[in-house]
Amino acid sequence: MAWPQLGNLVAQKKRPILKWVGRTVYGLMGWKLDGNLPNTPKMVVVAVPHSSNIDFILALSIIWGWGIRVNFLGKHTLFKFPHGFFFKGVGGIPVDRRTPQGLVTKMTEEFSKRKELILGIAPEGTRSSNGRLKEGFARIAQAASVPVIPAIVNYKTRTISIGTVIDDLSSVNGIIDAVKEQALLGARRAVVKA
Repeated sequence: MAWPQLGNLVAQKKRPILKWVGRTVYGLMGWKLDGNLPNTPKMVVVAVPHSSNIDFILALSIIWGWGIRVNFLGKHTLFKFPHGFFFKGVGGIPVDRRTPQGLVTKMTEEFSKRKELILGIAPEGTRSSNGRLKEGFARIAQAASVPVIPAIVNYKTRTISIGTVIDDLSSVNGIIDAVKEQALLGARRAVVKA
């Protein structure tokens, strides 16, 4: 698989060994990557659907294989000793879902402080979701004025497709609807290809 070239503004890490590991694992799993990230230093990437335990391995393989620097939100229980060191080391930011107050403000401040930030979020929040997307990602993007990019996980075609940029941030519901629409189109493509 040929990996798309990233633009010069996208947050990147030059780690050749991790790049090799990521590309090797992704290839051995038999997955493909379709599309490219926009050439912008700040964005919220939303992965939909989040329905399998392998989602994290796929995401980490892409992050390492592409050489991008990504932070992601994860449930706070992942960050407990001893594995908490690993999750923080790969860019994790703990979120206690029982008390999510202040998360939008915290992430907006992070976007404001940094020159570049790619924030990865699984907006369903859990693998056992009914497909409902939580609003947090849209509120963060709207408050920080950064585009949203859907990453559509298609298990039938074993493809992760980078969707089109959502930069109309005027409505939280509009952002969510745009992500759902792109995810639905990705699912339809899987049926056609199968």
